[in-house]
Amino acid sequence: MLLSVVRAFRRLSKPVCPKNTLRGHVWLAFDRFVQTWENRGFARSVVSAWGRRIRPLYRPYSRVPDNLFVSRSIRTHNHRIGPHTERVDIVVCVHDALEDVRNCLSSVVRHTRPPYGLIIVDDGSGPETSEFLAAWSREQGANLLRHDIARGYTCAANAGLRASTAGKVVLLNSDTLVTPLWLDRLVACADSSKNIGMVGPLSNAASWQSVPQVFDAAGDWKENDLPGTCDLRTMAVLIGKSAAGVYPRVPFLNGFCLLVKREVLDNIGVFDEENFGAGYGEENDYAVRARKAGWMLAIADDAYVWHRQSRSYSHERRKQLSSRAQEKLVSLHGEAVFEAGTGFYNSDLSILSIRARAGALWERSECVREGMRKYEGRRILFVLPTSRPGGGSHVIVQEARALQRMGVDVRLFNLSMNKEGFQRAYPEITVPILYGHGLDDLARLVPGFDAVVATLYSSVDWIAPERIGSPDVVRGYYIQDYEPWFFEAGSTQFDEAVASYSRIPGMVRLTKTEWNRRVVLEQTGQDCAVVGPSVDLDAFYPRQQRKASGALAISAMIRPETSRRSPELTMRVLQAVSKLYGQRVEVTLFGCERDTPLCKRFKGSFPYNNLGVITRTDLADALSRTDLFVDLSAYQAMGMTAMEAMASGAAVILPQTGGASSFAKHGENAWMVDTASESHCHDAVKELVNDPGKLQALRAKALADICKHHPESVALRILGALFGDVATEERH
Repeated sequence: MLLSVVRAFRRLSKPVCPKNTLRGHVWLAFDRFVQTWENRGFARSVVSAWGRRIRPLYRPYSRVPDNLFVSRSIRTHNHRIGPHTERVDIVVCVHDALEDVRNCLSSVVRHTRPPYGLIIVDDGSGPETSEFLAAWSREQGANLLRHDIARGYTCAANAGLRASTAGKVVLLNSDTLVTPLWLDRLVACADSSKNIGMVGPLSNAASWQSVPQVFDAAGDWKENDLPGTCDLRTMAVLIGKSAAGVYPRVPFLNGFCLLVKREVLDNIGVFDEENFGAGYGEENDYAVRARKAGWMLAIADDAYVWHRQSRSYSHERRKQLSSRAQEKLVSLHGEAVFEAGTGFYNSDLSILSIRARAGALWERSECVREGMRKYEGRRILFVLPTSRPGGGSHVIVQEARALQRMGVDVRLFNLSMNKEGFQRAYPEITVPILYGHGLDDLARLVPGFDAVVATLYSSVDWIAPERIGSPDVVRGYYIQDYEPWFFEAGSTQFDEAVASYSRIPGMVRLTKTEWNRRVVLEQTGQDCAVVGPSVDLDAFYPRQQRKASGALAISAMIRPETSRRSPELTMRVLQAVSKLYGQRVEVTLFGCERDTPLCKRFKGSFPYNNLGVITRTDLADALSRTDLFVDLSAYQAMGMTAMEAMASGAAVILPQTGGASSFAKHGENAWMVDTASESHCHDAVKELVNDPGKLQALRAKALADICKHHPESVALRILGALFGDVATEERH
């Protein structure tokens, strides 16, 4: 009731609160508070200001001085699913297999939110099943249709379709188990475009819609078991929460769980009983007919329905029916239609990404579970004094979010002078930010944390015990490059950077790659714990976009102020490639303002689109439109943007010098080059432009491999390095 009143006040107050005024700023703050309340609940939002949860063994969190500004922008997930509002008819065709039928109908009642109607078609089942269906339908108010003699699945499905009067109808096999929100997610996908006529979910065993694997070792359709101790509900929740909601358009859908809009039924009728009366092939025929009529088919990539595979037919009988149906399909529609469909499912990047990410879900979940068991309640403060977006900052932010999911109270400390720029760079950050004016403010915060971690050579001195006290707090330094190389040898900054690695006795040094660890050890004699590379899989993914021009999209990050990023070399190579291929390629740059001397010097020399310095959201969008990402840096300590490009479905060219080999394998999932040679760089781009098959193979393998480098595994290693392998219950 109170929230409804607040919502109404927000709607009424918005028109009278102009932007860029004090009143407007107050309204925006109020609006953000209401969004937080709506998304997470009032009580949970208040509690979250102090930590993940109130614990039985409570220990006060860090006290925030009044003169420090605490910023926590709540990111609203852009893929929220609400309850469907119009009735959907669910048609379940049954032919014996009573145990499966019981389980299926029970799951429908348990996990389906109204409004919906249930139509059961008993296609010649034996007495036991028939009696059960009659009694169950009376109790549940279902519409039961009975065929005394089995007429086959296609005829049974058509009987159910003809009996339906709803705007959408779902054909659901009786050997399935539905999961929470399954129907709402299918409907949301169908309603996302008026051109979508049919929708299907992901599954463990549904031919091309199977995740994480489609085929088994023998080349047959895979029946994927749930991983480890994962149960069906958990898997469905994981898939729903991690889904990007791209709703990939596909050529065919498996009929085990198939939503069809009423307009499609009115347009092309029901299944073809004459040619596919016994079942098998009827959904593929229907898909081709629907597409010919102008309808699109889509997968609800956030919905998961378990499929046991039919027990109504023997394995041999299924093979016979399937083979016969395929022959009929080819005779009706031609072989090319089905070859193209197979090729699509084997190569479409969004589909490949969905499978790979599904395969990593349980491991990510187990990392979170392990982190909570061992480290829940720990408090970590990252000192991140920056105003601009950058790879190092991105790493901290994405891994801090993973730490939050493990029940760790993570906060960032930044200088007040950086506040405006940092908030502009990270408008949707969910990690609390503490802004202060200097060491005094930092010193007042540190006693409330278990660990304080520097992220830049200059910030190591800030956290020294003699500077801010609190000698019992764990000190750490997150090293993401060898920073002395940023400066001229012998300069004050060079010497300070070298000294930072040994500045604090007992300091825990963390780095991303073995290459970086080795460089620090060789140059300073100080060793580091390698926590591994990571990429934000929830933000970077393929979006199944198609370019009207058909040109190969090449993108690159240009940093004129950073010579080791080889900005001029990159521009020269892109210029040469553009002149060589003309309209066959499209070049996009980012990270560089349009009015810099470098851009002015190359202006007009070749066509390119400069996006400038962009936000993370814009970067994810740009990389999802990229076919080939080019990084010609002198070296990469890790290669954050390349990892993001790989996760977005792009092939990448990377320097062979540095730590990129921790995730990139030359000729397998990336192309590594000697960036000291301009001709080698040029030849690498030409080789991939000239060989679309090689380019596609790199993209596909990159999508599969990059999912191994999720932030949750790195967050767990960070906690282990800082605190050791000690469980929460042992600490207390």
